[in-house]
Amino acid sequence: QVAAMESPAAGEGQRFKRIPRQPCGRNLELDPLLNENLEQWPHLNELVQCYNADFVKDGCKYGRYESVAPPSFQNQIFEGPDTDIETELQLCNARHSKPEETTEDDMPSTSGRQIYETEPSASSSKKHCTLSPLPAYEPAFDWDNERSLIFGQRLPESLPATHSSGLKITVKVLSLSFQTGLVEPFSGTICLYNRDRREKLSEDFYFHILPTEMQDAHISLDRRGVFSLDTPSPSICLLIQLEKAATEEGGVTPSIYSRKEPVHLTEKEKQKLQVWSRVMPYREPFAWAMIPLFENNHAGGDAASPSSPLAPSMSGSSSQDSIVEPISKLASDGKLNHYSSGSSVIVEISNLNKVKESYMEDSLQDPKRKVHKPVKGVLRLEVEKLHNDRNEADTISEGGSITNELHDAGELNNGRHSRNSIDGIHSSLNSSAIVKKDTHQNGQSSNGENGNNFQAFDFRMMARSEPFSQLFHCLYVYPLTVSLSRKRNLFVRVELRKDDSDIRKLPVEAVHPRDQNSTLQKCAHTQISVGTRMSCYHDEVKISLPALLTPQHHLLFTFLHVDLQMKLEAPKPVIVGYAALPLSTHIQLLSDVSLPILRELVPHYLQESGKEKMDYLEDGKTVFRLRLRLCSSLFPVNERIRDFFVEYDRHTLHTSPPWGSELLEAINSLKNVESIALLQFLQPILNMLLHLIGDGGETLQVAAFRAMVNILTRVQQESSDGAERNKFLVNYVDFAFDDFGDRQTPVYPGLSTVWGSLARSKAKGYRVGPVYDDVLAMAWFFLELIVKSMGLEQSRLFYHNLPLGEDVPPLQLKEGVFRCIMQLFDCLLTEVHERCKKGLNLAKRLNSTLAFFCYDLLSIIEP
Repeated sequence: QVAAMESPAAGEGQRFKRIPRQPCGRNLELDPLLNENLEQWPHLNELVQCYNADFVKDGCKYGRYESVAPPSFQNQIFEGPDTDIETELQLCNARHSKPEETTEDDMPSTSGRQIYETEPSASSSKKHCTLSPLPAYEPAFDWDNERSLIFGQRLPESLPATHSSGLKITVKVLSLSFQTGLVEPFSGTICLYNRDRREKLSEDFYFHILPTEMQDAHISLDRRGVFSLDTPSPSICLLIQLEKAATEEGGVTPSIYSRKEPVHLTEKEKQKLQVWSRVMPYREPFAWAMIPLFENNHAGGDAASPSSPLAPSMSGSSSQDSIVEPISKLASDGKLNHYSSGSSVIVEISNLNKVKESYMEDSLQDPKRKVHKPVKGVLRLEVEKLHNDRNEADTISEGGSITNELHDAGELNNGRHSRNSIDGIHSSLNSSAIVKKDTHQNGQSSNGENGNNFQAFDFRMMARSEPFSQLFHCLYVYPLTVSLSRKRNLFVRVELRKDDSDIRKLPVEAVHPRDQNSTLQKCAHTQISVGTRMSCYHDEVKISLPALLTPQHHLLFTFLHVDLQMKLEAPKPVIVGYAALPLSTHIQLLSDVSLPILRELVPHYLQESGKEKMDYLEDGKTVFRLRLRLCSSLFPVNERIRDFFVEYDRHTLHTSPPWGSELLEAINSLKNVESIALLQFLQPILNMLLHLIGDGGETLQVAAFRAMVNILTRVQQESSDGAERNKFLVNYVDFAFDDFGDRQTPVYPGLSTVWGSLARSKAKGYRVGPVYDDVLAMAWFFLELIVKSMGLEQSRLFYHNLPLGEDVPPLQLKEGVFRCIMQLFDCLLTEVHERCKKGLNLAKRLNSTLAFFCYDLLSIIEP
């Protein structure tokens, strides 16, 4: 980012710096569903370019002030009749140094003149003079203050944040151990959960834990889940859910893990469990735990600030917002231990609740549900806070390499709980002495920056009022309950299908796998809900959506019953019924849907016409309940934005009728879009309106320009920080606005024409309505767009055929465009003159905007 701000060397011919944007989780360019031919859908092309292209930053833009160095006044010490040098020095330091750099302890405590002998370095910067020529202690000229009063100055913007979250938490599963020993494989999920609001804040992070004898040397289970948070809150916790191979009827039941008296499995039982877990492909819920991440009692003033590390401070005070305190309150059996390593904390969770009956996340906190017994076992996690601030990278890397020691102790994932191997290294946090380890010996840092990490999607991204800056296009499917009249061992298969014509056709490979590094799959299975009439599920199925949804795209749910008797091969499931959900009609941001279950699947099962003949279970009642959660920066939920995209495509591809007024209607109705939806799709909407202003024909040009003015004014008015220039608009002009390597025509000719004609109408005395005042208020935005569009064209024209060491030649404007810009400038100058009589504020703003415009223009076109 800093490199991007430096002005380019002369003769590079490269006016613009390209700054790669940080990818969000998985690389979506590899997504086969997005790699369909997008040329036939211009709006999708716009959206994908918008999220995938590098930010483009004008390296010359901030040259007008350059960075003004502070004047090189020496810190002069004036000795008045009643002061001594120490007081003078303190006052001088207070004025010229940042408050956080000097503390009381740093102040020299010597009295008299010997201070210069004790601090030789100080003498170079401070000269001792005679009586003060000015009244004591008043700085002659406060340069910074004067500079900040210049009206309309532009300071360099920082890159738009790709995640506004100021806090990231990484979680790594170290081991699982039971009183009986770990003999069969376990897997599980971890997510961020808000207990008070009973809602999931992130998608699931999957992990696997294998017994030693089943471990495969090629499969690395060593990875972290990374979760994003805005601010710490006592109600935010980690929801951990464990599952195991579904148990055979009459076999070794899961209750062996929760018996009070120690149980030692016989060799035969161990063998049986291992063979069965290899044969059985389906899982059942086993245990869960809810672990609060932050404390309730903030005694310290800024204990809740997101910058405090997860591990408690050296003093071990109880006001830290760490994962440490609340868990020790939670565990009633006193089995809970924590070890701290720099910025990471090792947490031992012994309050795992064994699942008594199938549940969904909503019913976990339901007071009516059966009490779940504790499991006699311990799950060990390593939890760490990371910060987005660059300058904190040093503190992060000091967090110790707990992972190496655990590997050496033979402790990772094999369930032997050898406490001794770590006792000497970390003292328990219960005795509030925390040992910071020196970790430079093995050099491994625990900040988890390796690519192996799983970045959990932050669901709150969908509710924020800010432009999407990344490409994500997924649907999260949560089967919740199935109520049948007879008991079953029921589980659900979920798949995405393109159409309903041929049942034998394979589904789309669109389901995200649980194992890392494997490709998208055709389907996913939920856990088995064993021997119950009312089956509940808490699985999360993540599906990559096709770039464009047709009315035929649907989810197909298959309900299967499995007989859990031990045989030599895997038990064969039996199909109980089916349910289908057309996506294009049901896809809202967050929706609960109830469906009936079909007994048989017939061709064209989606069509209404054949619904009467179909045979339903449970008399056609809607007995299957599920939840959908759409997370997409490609598919707007808002219908008005969708209509605009559709009509934009028809216009661009010339498939709309020549008399079509549909696009006009769609453009005009953009002003009625609610603000969150408008802001989220702000960048692509502005890009498309600029296209229409560029080549849409006069009626469309004017409509698009007016819609754009309306949108900009609304965005500016809803500016949360009250700044004169909304940061999203500044970021759009400075970073996101681009011609995508000549795939888009320059916008400055169209923009100058439509604005110029409006300005001329105003000058001639025609009524232009209140929109003109808004245009003047947002003039900075349009003028900067015009200049950047010219700069992009200039650097593209000359970039490849410019001899080394030569400056970029100025851009030759076409006669019509030049005349248009001259007239626009005249009109705006007249406005400055007129407005001075009414109110100085707008006149001042417009004047400085025009000054910048001249400055920028002369750096691009022939002076």
